[in-house]
Amino acid sequence: MTIPGHTVNRKSSHSTRSGSASQAALGNLRSRHDATHAFIGDSPNSLAVCEPPTSPLTDNPADIASAKKTRAALLKLGESPRDTVALAALWNENQPSIENELHRHLHCGSNSPVLKRLLASLVWHARFFCDEVDDPKAWVARCANLEARRLALQLIKSR
Repeated sequence: MTIPGHTVNRKSSHSTRSGSASQAALGNLRSRHDATHAFIGDSPNSLAVCEPPTSPLTDNPADIASAKKTRAALLKLGESPRDTVALAALWNENQPSIENELHRHLHCGSNSPVLKRLLASLVWHARFFCDEVDDPKAWVARCANLEARRLALQLIKSR
């Protein structure tokens, strides 16, 4: 079997890269490096790599209060996954986004038994919530999306 860009050495059983292929690969690496180089600091508008995204919150006090409650619930669930008060707060503050993912991917409502599985997955993932980096409302929406998609695939495979 021949591999493009490799020559077969008949004396040994393995192949080596040909000179032209290695030059092409090196040129390809250089072009990819040059293409991404502007993103890591040479540009006058470069961003710090560890800079968190800006929060999509508005100045609405209700949104700020909801985000604070969600943050507190996630931190409590990260420490104590069986905290029912924190789970209730997480559900109450994020019900529309969680229900949206249930409807979108699982085609069911909030009275479905699948909701319990989705909430259990959110609780399990709460230990990965990083208060310094993650926006709590966006984190819950993203996690609910991923878990609803995973559950939908799991249900399809089980049929």
